[in-house]
Amino acid sequence: MTSPFENMDDVLFETLGVVARIERDGGHTVRSLIMVRDGVERLGEFQQVIGRARHVVARNSEWVFRRGDEVTLDGRTQSVETLVRDDGLINEAILHG
Repeated sequence: MTSPFENMDDVLFETLGVVARIERDGGHTVRSLIMVRDGVERLGEFQQVIGRARHVVARNSEWVFRRGDEVTLDGRTQSVETLVRDDGLINEAILHG
């Protein structure tokens, strides 16, 4: 029997997810279902908004982002700048550019 959290995770990724091409070190390439969060605020030293970024979220069972990974969505390729969160089930990264 699966938990309600696992069921909700499946529903979220099936509803909000998009298939992206992810490449690591110029060789290993996968196609994975990820969620995209556009326009996430970047805060400065005094909590003022200094910019906005694109975040991507993947299930750890499918892919764990690492700095330098290249994510291609809708024909646009962006590199992973840094990992923001990894709770053991999902991980979230900021894309550069």
